[in-house]
Amino acid sequence: MLVPINWLKDYIDVDVSPDELAELLNLTGTAVESIKTLGEGLDNVRVGLLLDVKPHPDADKLSVTTVSIGQPETLQIVCGAKNIKPGDKVPVALIGAHLPNGLVIKPAKLRGVTSYGMLASRAELGMGADHSGIYILPEDVEAGKPLAEALGLDDTVLELEITPNRPDCLSMIGMAREVGAITQRTMHKPEVTVTESTEKASDVAGVEILDPDLCPRYSARIIRNVKVGPSPTWMQERLQKAGMRPINNIVDITNYVMLETGQPLHAFDFNTLHGHKIIVRRAKNSEHMQTLDGVVRELDDTMLVIADADRPVALAGVMGGENTEVSDGTKDILLESAYFEPTSIMRTSRSLGLLSESSSRFEKGIDPNGTVYAADRAARFMEELADGIVNKGVVDVYPRVILPKRLPLRTDRVNAILGTKLGVDEISRICRRLEFTPEVIDRTTEMWVSVPTFRPDLEREIDLIEEVARIYGYNNIRSSLPESGDKQGGLSLRQKIAESIKLRLVAAGLSEVITYSFTDPHDVDKLQVPEGDPMRWFVRLMNPLSEEVSVMRTTLIGNLLKVLKYNVNREQYDVQIYEVGHIFWHEQGKELPDEETMVSIAMTGARIPDEWYEKARSVDFFDLKGVIEAVLDEVDAEGWSVRQFTHPVLHPGRSAELLIGDESIGFFGEIHPEVQAAYDVPRAYVAELNLNKLIDKANTVKGFTEIPKYPGISLDLAILVDGSISNDRVLDVIKSAGGSLLKQVRLFDLYTGKGVPEGKKSMAYSMLFSAPDRTLTDQEALDAQERIIRKLEKELGAQVRA
Repeated sequence: MLVPINWLKDYIDVDVSPDELAELLNLTGTAVESIKTLGEGLDNVRVGLLLDVKPHPDADKLSVTTVSIGQPETLQIVCGAKNIKPGDKVPVALIGAHLPNGLVIKPAKLRGVTSYGMLASRAELGMGADHSGIYILPEDVEAGKPLAEALGLDDTVLELEITPNRPDCLSMIGMAREVGAITQRTMHKPEVTVTESTEKASDVAGVEILDPDLCPRYSARIIRNVKVGPSPTWMQERLQKAGMRPINNIVDITNYVMLETGQPLHAFDFNTLHGHKIIVRRAKNSEHMQTLDGVVRELDDTMLVIADADRPVALAGVMGGENTEVSDGTKDILLESAYFEPTSIMRTSRSLGLLSESSSRFEKGIDPNGTVYAADRAARFMEELADGIVNKGVVDVYPRVILPKRLPLRTDRVNAILGTKLGVDEISRICRRLEFTPEVIDRTTEMWVSVPTFRPDLEREIDLIEEVARIYGYNNIRSSLPESGDKQGGLSLRQKIAESIKLRLVAAGLSEVITYSFTDPHDVDKLQVPEGDPMRWFVRLMNPLSEEVSVMRTTLIGNLLKVLKYNVNREQYDVQIYEVGHIFWHEQGKELPDEETMVSIAMTGARIPDEWYEKARSVDFFDLKGVIEAVLDEVDAEGWSVRQFTHPVLHPGRSAELLIGDESIGFFGEIHPEVQAAYDVPRAYVAELNLNKLIDKANTVKGFTEIPKYPGISLDLAILVDGSISNDRVLDVIKSAGGSLLKQVRLFDLYTGKGVPEGKKSMAYSMLFSAPDRTLTDQEALDAQERIIRKLEKELGAQVRA
């Protein structure tokens, strides 16, 4: 919301500087995003009247102009623009001017002709991006006046962030009311008196509401014999400062009143309405209409339309139709001022991808009791600025009147929540400053407060208490710590384990990322997830912002691959990341969806960077496995193993499943080449583990083993086994045969190739033997090794290599 200060002063006496006003608004919950001072750099820019425009004698693309700036002497200025003619009024930058774009104006000789100034475009004046030609000023500005004064640019504009619960602040009157409450000034709402003809509006136009649940109120005025043309300069400039483009006097009036009152209006060409009738109804399925942007839109019965006797003529609260648009030939106007149910407007706007100033206000909730005032205000402007004749009365259909809410408010409750000592009189004054009506109950500290319908966000006593806090001033409320008694905060055991896992991942060189829980349903196609897989059991949003964020994620991997792509596209090629987050799925037949916490990893690029002492090494499968082993070590999980695993996301033959005991914890491996191509990322490795299961398997009781007093004996053993036998299986046999004397065993070599038969592989292990109560003899270690060899030969068919 853009709020020009000079416009705001029409409704309230603002006696503080823009910076002070911004600070007051920030302190009461209305964030000021920026303060823009207009007219800066325009001190030496005047309004000029072009007296003559002649071709340059020695340059085809230049013109020599004679300009009057309201003084006896005229100026000769050379100009390259072709959109000027004698009689135009234009901005003239005088010698010495420092323009907003940094240009300093000096006398200049252009192809032999001296130029004493410059005719400026909007872009050169800092008033927009248009630099295609000279800015042609309105005819009614006075030549010689400073440009900033002539265009009303001696102003400051506040850019406000209005939260969805404060639709009343999306208007100049609403902001004046807010400023008045903060500064204890009285807001002056413009009084409206309309001169009406004898012809009754109700005799020439009808309004029928077929769906009052979606349109509780519809007010219409008829204005005859209007003259469509440009709106006055003051209105155009105010609209531009507020971020809207002037179109013509009729449309500008509706936009101006919307910005002023917060009530969206729409002007129909009355003579194009079939039957001179308005019917507010739901659209029919597959019904079509062409909106003002020229697009033919297909409608359905969830959408509310404004129709005439034969067809839809507007999308209610969103956009008008092209078939009843106000044009230069329009003579009679039907002016719409209505209240539409917010959810209906939001649904229509989102489903059609149409966002407008009107829809943004309707979907937040406007004042249902402000329709007639806004219609009268606009009718008065059309009378003054378009020579219109206003028919008598308003066609106002309001089947179920919406009354102000009455909410209780207790003084002791206010003080208990805020930690203040406010009395009933002071709280009543604050309520009245907000235009609420307090009613004290029998001279007690309790009251009933009547809340106007322009504040739909206030529904409970606690909402009123927040309003008291805002206006009293958060900075006036003493800071204090809440009572804690004997309670002591801290993380639960499960939270501590989860944090320790995240710290171990960081220690392993990974960076944490956080991605959205909403995602694109087509991501599972890119991940090659088959039909019927639980990863396709989506929890769908009822009102998504777009198709790309219309479902809850069923895996974190798709989002992590998008993060990899984002970084690689920005030449960050070595990316190792993780995320801890929730996934969601809704199994068919179940009433409620399921939710699980996962920890997912994605790695690509170099694991070891290129250094002077060693070459870079790319991430591989075993780097990812090592990270997972570090996590398992952190939780001290026992009995874990990995096995070959097939998953659509992963490369066949380069993927594995992690188990603890017999329970699957997750999977990891290299992404499938087709997934890699779908996401347009380099070779990458991913993992997704169930965090809750990991925590369940954590060993929270830490044991202690005494440092060995006696030296151990190390022996190496190389064996030849079938290529299908895994390292885990060999280790299980060695450990079971080695008994209590075997303390450590480690695979240090794996070889296939020359000298090894086809289908076989050579595996070499280092084994450490020791005893806690003595120094082992060589024979004891050799005997243990012999037992291991015999068991390997018996169970695995292993052969000892020399």
